[in-house]
Amino acid sequence: SKTEVLQKLWLEYLQFTVNKVVGVQPGGPELRMFTGLLQRCLATVPSRVTLPYNSATYWSSFTFHNQVISFFLSCLPVSLHGAVLERLRHSMPTNTELALRVLLQEWSHGNTEHVKLQTRMLISSAPYCLAGWKIWVVSEIALTWCCVQRLYQQALQKLPLCAALWKDWLLFEAAGGGKADSLRKLLSKCQDVGVSLSEPLRLGPTSSDA
Repeated sequence: SKTEVLQKLWLEYLQFTVNKVVGVQPGGPELRMFTGLLQRCLATVPSRVTLPYNSATYWSSFTFHNQVISFFLSCLPVSLHGAVLERLRHSMPTNTELALRVLLQEWSHGNTEHVKLQTRMLISSAPYCLAGWKIWVVSEIALTWCCVQRLYQQALQKLPLCAALWKDWLLFEAAGGGKADSLRKLLSKCQDVGVSLSEPLRLGPTSSDA
């Protein structure tokens, strides 16, 4: 397709010009030139993918854009990664993978409050992103027990059939010393919506069933 040809040309050109910026000082003219080139690449390659013969049906795919971003970061010192990722995130607000990458970058630097804020923004724009919900739970884990329970409830309203999320909630309750009756009720809710946790929780027959 035309888009694939355009992607191939951009990657080849970026790889051709990257030798000019490897090892250069941050803020130098070579790096500014390459950054401008990268921004033009990201802006000119479309992220919208349409169905053949039906342009009204489409979805967004940032696979190529994220590949280019990874390539760009590999040319930069680690100290610049955070600022670059944050700037790119603002230019591609619907790029969920990039948003998650920014969150992990902030988390690795211990910026917990920023992670909480950014995660809320991510969930508001991508409510079906399981990784986003998990990061939000972890970032809020130091808060009261009820806050974490409420987060799991909100997440499962959006992803009711996600076995991994039900499993995480059950393990969270069990690790906190949850009562057996409460755990059974939670497991019953899970089964009521048609989700089986036998495999993810490795629930085998009890001794009374033998």
